[in-house]
Amino acid sequence: MAAMRTTAQGDQIEVELVHDFIHSALTHDAIADPVFELLYEHIVGGRHHPSVIAAALKPFIDEVLDAATEEDWRTVGDELIEDARTVLGC
Repeated sequence: MAAMRTTAQGDQIEVELVHDFIHSALTHDAIADPVFELLYEHIVGGRHHPSVIAAALKPFIDEVLDAATEEDWRTVGDELIEDARTVLGC
């Protein structure tokens, strides 16, 4: 059985999916540059322990989410609704 994580609502998500989600977010153009700079400092400069890298990653994602406005969430919600209507043929 796959390892699972539990969401705040009590839903179960496979760890692989959590990792994939985080990886996708961290490699997105919105934050790829600062993430790369941090990794570069670790790999080339040897400046950071891997645990420091791990702890520094979440704030990159949080920063983008914190910048999102209600209008941004509505826009994305509307796009998802339209996608679902297309799939369902509505």
